[in-house]
Amino acid sequence: MRTLRQAFRRLGRAPGFTAIAVATVALGIGANTAIFSVVNGVLLKPLPYPHPESLVGVWHTAPGIPSIKEALNCAPSLYFTYREESRTFEHIGVWNGGEASVTGIAEPEQVPSLYVTYGVLQALGVQPAAGRWISQADDMPGSPNTVIISYSYWQRRFAGNPSALGSTLNVDSRQRTVIGIMPRDFHFLDRKA
Repeated sequence: MRTLRQAFRRLGRAPGFTAIAVATVALGIGANTAIFSVVNGVLLKPLPYPHPESLVGVWHTAPGIPSIKEALNCAPSLYFTYREESRTFEHIGVWNGGEASVTGIAEPEQVPSLYVTYGVLQALGVQPAAGRWISQADDMPGSPNTVIISYSYWQRRFAGNPSALGSTLNVDSRQRTVIGIMPRDFHFLDRKA
């Protein structure tokens, strides 16, 4: 106890040094917490899908093109080749995030959207809360345009009415039939589409 009292007395006699020492310790704790939060969220915490250990991402490189320094997304021709010829993956699909203009119910609005092909939701293993997944027939040229809506959009725009399934939305000036409603807690990576 005497040593502890002596240490506090010395710190009280040098307030500048004490302030710098406390600030340094606080900064170190804050930096450590921030770094651990990122590492935990990105590396340690599993993805919120069934069997996250079996999910993989596929990117391409172009070593002969010096202006391209980072990984390339999948070209449509490669997607079709992988989908038809792959013996390695159980499901494969491509996705792209963006914004969509939705009209046809209440006021028009711009909403975050996620464009997916057949195979993305199947690979994630997340069943819609109502309705169905996008099928391979939905992914074929000339097929009717379909859309799966999020749970929050269903609650906000349709007041949770089950008749939303089968209704029509005008998304980016195209009529699309609502075929499914995602579960309440579903999100795709960091996107809430």
